[in-house]
Amino acid sequence: MKEFVFRAKRQKNGKRHIAPTYTGRYRLAGDPTDTDVALGVSDKQVAQEMLRKIIVDAEREREGLIAPRNQRDAIALSLSTHAHTYCDSRRAIRCDQKYVLELGRKLDKLIRECGWVTARHVTPESFEAWRAKQKKAPKTLNEYLNAISGLMNWLEPRVGPNPLRFVQRAQTGVAAQRERRAFTTEELQRLFDVSGPRGVVYLMAARTGLRRGEMQQLRWADVHLDTPQPFVNVRASISKNHRQAQLPLSEDATAAVCRLRAAGGSAASLVFDRLMPRMNRFRVDLEAARIPYVNDRGEYADFHSLRKTCGTMLTLAGVSPRTAMEFMRHSDMRLTAKTYTDANLLPVSEAVAKLPLIKVRDADSPLDSPPVVVSRPNASAAVPVGSRKASFLTSFVQPLSRLQSASVTESRETGM
Repeated sequence: MKEFVFRAKRQKNGKRHIAPTYTGRYRLAGDPTDTDVALGVSDKQVAQEMLRKIIVDAEREREGLIAPRNQRDAIALSLSTHAHTYCDSRRAIRCDQKYVLELGRKLDKLIRECGWVTARHVTPESFEAWRAKQKKAPKTLNEYLNAISGLMNWLEPRVGPNPLRFVQRAQTGVAAQRERRAFTTEELQRLFDVSGPRGVVYLMAARTGLRRGEMQQLRWADVHLDTPQPFVNVRASISKNHRQAQLPLSEDATAAVCRLRAAGGSAASLVFDRLMPRMNRFRVDLEAARIPYVNDRGEYADFHSLRKTCGTMLTLAGVSPRTAMEFMRHSDMRLTAKTYTDANLLPVSEAVAKLPLIKVRDADSPLDSPPVVVSRPNASAAVPVGSRKASFLTSFVQPLSRLQSASVTESRETGM
């Protein structure tokens, strides 16, 4: 093994230039070439001490006593810095902008609330402790797990295996923590009447199924009122599923939006600027409209219930399930039919009334009994048997001719 420090020399314009700082050079036993490292100091003894530490670390790395230098540097770097670099890498591969923003928001929240300073602090126990305190839906909790797992998988070449790789996902098949209900037409009308300028927000949400976050980012350039069928263009950058969609507007929603458009505003301005209600304001409007926030069945009437109202009213209007799924921008028809349709508002009684009726006899009325004598084709001609009364002889299987009937010597008389 060799090691020494030196100041690099080079010729420039016929003059000899010596570097102001030292460079270290070493070769470990078995290495085919020398390794140069810039030390960045002008004192030779300090440079020699720095080189000695570098060589000791290199030997320990070779023996597996410590992690490689790049891993040690990555572990020492703050997890927030890694998260920002990870988000930048997602942008570089052309991931959707909204997805990247939501990814960064979830990672920042986890790092802050779990107390993770570096990658070494990320443990299954700390994540599960954080998850146990949350009141979020299982699907949302799994999205947080996906976010941090994606970051740790990306860091694996630098910091080692993902410590969360064996953390189980939250079960999504359980009942929702908050069951929402749909508004009736009468309730929606009262809410629209008492909420003043916010009425157009509630009506648009119930007629288009737009989510709160989508409505907050809707601009007048997205609203097209001068076409034969007015519609709203939901940009992929604001849509939850990151897909562009065009939602036709109903007649009442068109009238409400036209009245709002008359107030002015540029194409780039927000449609519902300063109109989107906070939850406290929404509950005040519900109270004014005499609509309970939580009904007797424990079902909630929050802002997202307006989206459920849209799905329910499409069903009540007789819209086919496939069309309703497309309008609601769902990927699964079961989500539209089960989660976004209020079964309590379905016309079950009217459906039963349309069933064909079966005639039900009174309990005292006699039932029709089968005939004692079979039909005429299986009966013989009348034969006198010891009296003037005529009787019919029958085989109950084959008809008897007059000759066959007359040949019977004795027959039991059957009264007609």
